Amino acid sequence: MSASDFAEGGATPRKAAEPRHLFFKGIAGLLLGFPFSLWTSWLLMYTGLGPAVAPARDQVAMWIVIPLWCTVFSIVFLARSRARCVGGLVLANAVVGGLWWVMQ
Repeated sequence: MSASDFAEGGATPRKAAEPRHLFFKGIAGLLLGFPFSLWTSWLLMYTGLGPAVAPARDQVAMWIVIPLWCTVFSIVFLARSRARCVGGLVLANAVVGGLWWVMQ
């Protein structure tokens, strides 16, 4: 072992860098975040106080999709593994899709 294999000022060896799977998480966020954002925008605008607050709710629902989608796309990179990323997105889609189906 050389001196570069050890952490600064110590005798503990450095850990190998774990792969972060950024491309996979990005694709998962794009593909699974879109239906999540569509269902969430529908739930926000067509249930509860949405119709009373926003008389132009169709336009608001349309324009709120992109910020929701970008939020999901940003959050997926915080997942520790590919399985947690996809599992969390599938679970979130199932919950929001189920709520959408019940509210219809």
